[in-house]
Amino acid sequence: MTYFFAVHVTALSEPNLLLSRVLSPVLVNRRNKAQSAIRSFCYLSAVLLICSMFSHRLYAQQQNTCFVSHEQLDYTTLPLTLNQLTRLPVRQFINHLSVSCNVNEQSVLVINNNAIRHANLLIDHQEQQKIAANKLVFVLPQGQYRANLILDAERDFSLTLERKTWPEYALAGQQHNLLLGMFFGLCITLVFYLYVMGRSLKDKRFHFYCYYVLCAGIFFLLQEGNINLFFDANLTNNRGLNLLFAGLTVFTGTIFVITLLGLQRRWSRFTRYAVMYPAVVVLGISIVLCFLPRGEWFTLLATIMARTTMALLMCSFGLIAYASYVRVHTARLVLFASLIVCCAMAFRIFLGDQSPFLQRYGLIFSFAIESFLLAIATSERIKRINQEKILAQAQAMTDPLCEIFNRRGWEEAAEKILKKHNTQQGILCLLYIDLDCFKEINDTYGHKAGDEVLRIIAKIIRKQMRDQDAVGRLGGDEFVALAQFDDDLQSESLKVRVTKRLKNINISTDSAQIRVTASVGCVVFSDNETSVSEMLQKADQAMYTSKRENQDTTLT
Repeated sequence: MTYFFAVHVTALSEPNLLLSRVLSPVLVNRRNKAQSAIRSFCYLSAVLLICSMFSHRLYAQQQNTCFVSHEQLDYTTLPLTLNQLTRLPVRQFINHLSVSCNVNEQSVLVINNNAIRHANLLIDHQEQQKIAANKLVFVLPQGQYRANLILDAERDFSLTLERKTWPEYALAGQQHNLLLGMFFGLCITLVFYLYVMGRSLKDKRFHFYCYYVLCAGIFFLLQEGNINLFFDANLTNNRGLNLLFAGLTVFTGTIFVITLLGLQRRWSRFTRYAVMYPAVVVLGISIVLCFLPRGEWFTLLATIMARTTMALLMCSFGLIAYASYVRVHTARLVLFASLIVCCAMAFRIFLGDQSPFLQRYGLIFSFAIESFLLAIATSERIKRINQEKILAQAQAMTDPLCEIFNRRGWEEAAEKILKKHNTQQGILCLLYIDLDCFKEINDTYGHKAGDEVLRIIAKIIRKQMRDQDAVGRLGGDEFVALAQFDDDLQSESLKVRVTKRLKNINISTDSAQIRVTASVGCVVFSDNETSVSEMLQKADQAMYTSKRENQDTTLT
């Protein structure tokens, strides 16, 4: 049965195999055509999708474009791309610029107004209001329009325009105001600090430094245009006023550096002719420019002022460098501070396009660093001068031989003890000490041995007294010592102790062994009406009384 079933199946399958062999090429051809059609459809869909996206983007770009051109100059129309600087040449006096916009949202037009007297933006013959900002800022409304930008320029220069969205402009404005707020806060704090220090120390260096920081702060306030936030830009955008404070900054800074380093005392002629006189010239020109109307004379004097300032800076920098080379105190710190400002100025002039941030804020940051370094230099310089003054005063009040007070120093110390006695009461004990036969010691052993005797006697007296007592040498072989006690017993104990110690002293010198005695006069005061001269006179009489008693004892 199985065999017959297999034969039957085989017989039935043979026609199917034959049919499949006949129809197979047709089916394969149809399948390939279907796959090709599907692929073509996918490719066409992708192309249509890309074209639609590109056309939408192109349409969006066309809907958010602005162009600017100069109507009086034959220049190519330039695009005002978002967040990119556009530079356009302008001529002195009136310029008409055409601004064509097709935008789908509001934006702002920022104009660098360093050399612009007045600016107006007209859209459909309607003047657009300026935004209160540190620069000229106009609102560009949404839509398609053609605007007329009218500029009154002081001179020929390359105008810088930038278009920003509202969020980007607000963020940049916040950053700018924050940085400049910190800078102006530093200036105000430093000005008050320097003024108070100058008043308390009565030192003109602090006053000159205060004037320098104040003038520089006002100059940057006008330069950056932050004052436009509070006043009309047409009033504050005064080139002459800006140049006036530039001249004041140069003049006060020059005088401050000369005074700080003492350059006038060291190199008076070069400092006078190469630094001080040019600074006066710059200041004079800046005052004239403040009242001079714009024109050829204004431009000429401004150019002379700029070149004189550059020459002055070069001479000042060279003089500071030489002072640093000869090791003038704090000159290296001043040189480093000046170098930072010079580098910032050079970067702003020659490499400003490399970094707009440093081009705008580099000079401000360098001035802040310079102010900090100059404050350190000023404090170090004044500290050094005060130390020298204290040392000079100490030397003026000290006896160089015995290393105790001289007459002037002792009288000042005695006055302080006397004032303390008048408030606290108590007992004043004054010892007047005179060496016996000191002239014979000089004649016999020489002045060198006599000086050695005086030094040893001074040490002995100093050791018998307390630190708060006043010990001095009035001159020759006369010594005085003043002390304040609570009762008479202490003063009597001091008199006995010093008299005993100065009686029959054997002093060894390089030349011989010398026997020395001294007469001690002691007076005690308890009232408040006593003066130093009166105490000295009574103590001198007591000393002579003691000397006569010693002579009588010796004769006996």
